[in-house]
Amino acid sequence: MIVTTSEAQERARSARKSNDGPRRRELLRAASTCFAELGYDRTTVEVITTEAEVSRATFYAYFSSKEEVFHAVAADVCEEFLASQHVEGPASEDLREVLRTTTKAFVEAVYANGRVLELIRHRARLDPEVGRSWTTVQTRLTRRYTRFIERINDTCDVTPCAPPARIAQTLADAQLAGAARLVDATAREQRRYTADLMAISERLIGFA
Repeated sequence: MIVTTSEAQERARSARKSNDGPRRRELLRAASTCFAELGYDRTTVEVITTEAEVSRATFYAYFSSKEEVFHAVAADVCEEFLASQHVEGPASEDLREVLRTTTKAFVEAVYANGRVLELIRHRARLDPEVGRSWTTVQTRLTRRYTRFIERINDTCDVTPCAPPARIAQTLADAQLAGAARLVDATAREQRRYTADLMAISERLIGFA
């Protein structure tokens, strides 16, 4: 079998994808910074390699294009949002504390990734792959939230103000859209919003 240069490069690139080493992580960090500061259109491979202090050859050893590296950045952000809803250990038995912990973690993830999140939401309307990923994340987040509220309703002395699915969707929207508006706010304003959102969540779910 004859393997062309481009095929060989693609195979090598695919192998590096499965090995999430420090160089690839550095390229992703640089790309995320560039996308956040410059937006999608103004970010180029040259801009990313300058930020990462690597050659274009190094970039293309890991990613085939700006589009591909954006997909990887978006996947990382989406995974961070999903991970923010996961709590292990003894704290997971205190459902009120889990609610506070996961709300805080999710909102802080929005603060940290707000500009990239805005790009993801915009690109989701233009790029089918990003659109599918973002829809999947939103669906999983809302379903997890709904199941968690149902668990609280079944095991705690609470009186929810609406069906769990409606509360879950309302709070998920508030966490995403509300926190995104405060990306450039002061740390004090962000902490205030986080505290307010935790209090609102408890009231909607029915904690006394």
